[in-house]
Formats: sequence, structure tokens, C-alpha cells
Amino acid sequence: MGALTPAHSAALAALIDRCPDAVLLRLMRLVPQLGGDKAVELTRMMEGEARNRRRRAMAFSPLLPLFMPRADGVEGLTFPRPVLPRLWAASIVGSEPLLPLLDEEDAEADKVADRLCRTAAGIVRDAPATIWPAELAPESRDRGLAELAGCLDLAPLARMGARQLPGWLHAHGGDETALRLLLKDAAAIAPDGAARMIEILFAHLADAPEILKIVTRTSRAAVREEFLEGSELADFVARIVRAVRARTEAAGAFDPAGGMAAVEATLADLRWSTDALTQLDICLERDAQGEWSREIKAARQGLADRIGRWIKTADKAIRAAAPRARARLGARSSRQAADVDAMVDGAEVERARVWAGLLAALRGPAATFGCEGDRKSCVESLGTELTDWADEAIHAVNGGDSADEEASLTRIGQVADILAALDEGDAARTVRRRLAVAGAEPQTPRVA
Repeated sequence: MGALTPAHSAALAALIDRCPDAVLLRLMRLVPQLGGDKAVELTRMMEGEARNRRRRAMAFSPLLPLFMPRADGVEGLTFPRPVLPRLWAASIVGSEPLLPLLDEEDAEADKVADRLCRTAAGIVRDAPATIWPAELAPESRDRGLAELAGCLDLAPLARMGARQLPGWLHAHGGDETALRLLLKDAAAIAPDGAARMIEILFAHLADAPEILKIVTRTSRAAVREEFLEGSELADFVARIVRAVRARTEAAGAFDPAGGMAAVEATLADLRWSTDALTQLDICLERDAQGEWSREIKAARQGLADRIGRWIKTADKAIRAAAPRARARLGARSSRQAADVDAMVDGAEVERARVWAGLLAALRGPAATFGCEGDRKSCVESLGTELTDWADEAIHAVNGGDSADEEASLTRIGQVADILAALDEGDAARTVRRRLAVAGAEPQTPRVA
């Protein structure tokens, strides 16, 4: 088999360059299995690209998170992903002999990396079109170029800061003096260097509210809301507050038609908001009249009210899936009994199951916002109601009092599913065991 032609090599190089890292790694495992000279050459090209990316990651490691959007959706400084390979390609020109030093994580690698970052900063300022074409995100290009050059100026400091970041997030704060010196050095490089340095550190945090630990440790006064509201660091706290508001609104849009996926999404928003509010309480000494304090209080109250409404709605929806009707006991007496012959729409049953899932999942957030007593009481009441309903329905089936035995057994099984979603596992298993033998042996209908 012949080797790749120049045209094939160029086309494959372009494709490899666009491959995400995960796809490239998979291809590197699969292509050698094809065999032949072309596979060998293609594998060599992919290995070269993978090595190039590792070196790029080493050189630009403090800034890499800035080239991807935050997974949590919180506002943060970001640059278009296509800028990164352009920046690397331009910065290594003339420094190719030094690149193998980036393969080791040591002091020499740091020196080469810092040199490349300084070179890259100069190219961003002197030849911006090489790094950021005019047609790429034109609305943010000018500001983005200025921010990118500023971040590259700070890269040597940010490299040290990123390595110390886990210690600063520790419960005891690590060496706060080192953090303050880092920000002082950053401010000496540029007037807005301290805020930009925290922006870089922020990009390294998967949990956005943790930035509050960094912000409030920059000075002794930074824990006070009135200080932060007037400082250049205020925007970081404001972003968390805005994100809490956005997540609260997203959670408030819960629709049971979305099924259990909607429950998971709503719960994720609630947990994130709860954690963020907790971090705000821990890290800030809030002013009762401060803007943030008012917003945080409104968010808390809004979530508490929302959870309270959900509890009531869930109770009503779940009871509707286990209908009751007035049953005669004699000439002059009657009682409410399980209506096994009532028509219950499948969508209504699924809606009840989803509400049950949400009610069970609200345990943590409800405790945080003072609603756990109501939630627990509702769950216990519903557990008793559904268990009693299933018990009566099974007796009705066994006693021959059901007009459609198969439909009744199906409905009892649905009630067991709702019990399981409600986290009433023991009750659900009991109902299912009894359901397994229901109808096998006729029994005398119960009389209350």
C-alpha cells in the first residue's frame, strides 16, 4: 500500500486539527488496527498533533479555561476557541528547539512557557488579525484582544496562582499573604491586574460560588458588603447573585410534563442556588440595607414560597391518581372508599409520579428554606393514603367488586410506582407483593 499523497496529508492534517481531544485519542487507538503504510503515517500525524496539544496546554495552562464557556453558565471572561491554536502557532515561531522542554513539568518548562506567553502577548498587540480574524466574534473582538493580551501578561503569575488555588479554597484559607502578594504583583503590571487575576482564577473553578472565598480573603475588609460594593471586586459577587436569580427563575419554571428529567434539572438548579446562598452567608458580612442583601433575601423567600406551592400542588396531583368515591355500607350509611373502576388518564398518573419524585427530592432544599416540616408531613400523609387505597383496591379485586379486574390491577401497580417515586420504598414493595397474588383467591369484601 502506498504512502499518503501530499493532498491527502494536507486534508487529513486539517481534519486532525479540528478533532476534539477525546475524538483524537479514540482515533489514535483505532487507526493502527487498520494496518498498512497509510495507517502508520496517519498515526504518526495524530501523535504529532497530540504532542503539540500537550505542549500547548503546558505553555498556556493558566489561561486554558478561558477558551471554553463555563459549564454552570455563570458569567465569566472567555475567548473564542479558534483563537487558541492560532495563538500557539504564532507564538512558537522561532522557538521550536525549546518545545521539547515543555514535555517535562519542571522549572525549565515553566521558563519556556512564560517566554511563549510573553511572545504571544506581543503578537496579540502587534498582529491581532493573525490571532483573531475580524470576522470571528466581531462584537467582542476589540475588548477580547485587550483582555487576552492582559491575561498573557499575567500568565507567569497566574501559573503560580493556579497551583496555589486549592490551598486558598481550603477551610483555613491556606496562605492568605501569598494571595494578597499575588494580587499586588498583578496590580503592578496593570491597573486592573488584580481583578483580571481573579478572573483567571475564577475560570479554574468548576464551582463558581467558591470565588467568594478568594474575593473575601484579598483583604480583611473584603468580607463586608459595604466594602465590596464599592470595590473593583464587586462584579464577582454580583455575578453569583445574578446567577442565583437566574437559577431560581429556571427552577420556578418546573413542568411535570418534562418527566423525571425535569425533576433532575430543577433539583440541580435548587441545589446550586442553595449552595451559592450558603456560601454568600458564610463569606459575607451583609448589610441589611445593602443591595445584595435585599436580592439574597428576595431569592430565599421566593424559593421558600415556590417549594411551599410545589408541596400543595404535588399533594393534589398525587391524590387525584388514587381516586375515592362514596360507597354505601347500608341503607343509611356510606363512606369514602377506593374507586378502582374510576377512569384515570395515563398522563395524569405519570404527572402524579413526577410530582412524587420532586416531592421526595426536595428534602434537602426544603430543609434549607424552612419547608421540611410541611414536606415531610405531606409525604407521610400521602404514603398512608396511597397504601390504604391500594389495600382497599386489592380487597375489592379479590372480593370480585371490580368491574374490570385487569384495569384495576394495573391501577394498583401505578399507585405502587408513585409510592416508590415518593421514596416510600417499603410501602411500595408491600403493595407489589400483595398485587402479585391479587385476584388469585376470592375474599369477602371488607366492611368498615
